[in-house]
Amino acid sequence: MKPSARGFLVAFIVVAIVHLGSITFGLTGIGAATKPFLMLLLIGLVLTSVNLSSHPSVPWLVAGQAFSCIGDIALISEGTMFFIAGMAGFLVAQICYITGYFKLGAKVGYQQRRWVLVVYPLFWVAANAALWSGLGPMRSPIAIYSLALVAMAMTSMTLGNLFGLGGFLFMISDLMIGATVAYGDFPGSHFLVMSTYIVGQLIICLFWLKKVEDAAPADQGSMTESPRRRPLLGDEPAVEFPWPDR
Repeated sequence: MKPSARGFLVAFIVVAIVHLGSITFGLTGIGAATKPFLMLLLIGLVLTSVNLSSHPSVPWLVAGQAFSCIGDIALISEGTMFFIAGMAGFLVAQICYITGYFKLGAKVGYQQRRWVLVVYPLFWVAANAALWSGLGPMRSPIAIYSLALVAMAMTSMTLGNLFGLGGFLFMISDLMIGATVAYGDFPGSHFLVMSTYIVGQLIICLFWLKKVEDAAPADQGSMTESPRRRPLLGDEPAVEFPWPDR
């Protein structure tokens, strides 16, 4: 990892610890101030690790992180409109992530892990059934958003168990938000929502970058032409001679 990227990673971890600490001790001002920087620091980590043009999936990763940041900012404020705005931001983020996953090879992954096509849809049905009675007018918006959320987690699992763990934690985080909308806060709900979200987003980011690195072409230095040889008189061996190219 490049030193600049490592700096963003360390900064993300520090901000994440401060943010979770603010939730634990009820420091709402610090929590609100640190929350937008979580995804901004992950964007910095990506942009200092790879170029946007280094792989077709990278712009989708950055876009997903950017819309996640928009969702985070919207959810700082309370109220139905802010909640809808936050959910809209995260809906676009899920679509960006899913698109990027297919750029990383999720189509092949689905062929190798067909079980996800059964387990995750069943999970979506069970989760919505459990929340349905308490959601009221939010039933349809949350059903639609959770469908995209579960599709994101399902597709992430096609890219490997650890990659899938990131998508799973992201999914659990947002479903816990749905539970608080339906039935109110439960002990430690805010901490659990943010801790699973933070770890999930970090895992997605790191394993996405790992796949981009693995897909990078081999070092071009080994493919350069060998120097031209100029034969000398007699039986003397050929000598390396750096003739300039024209």
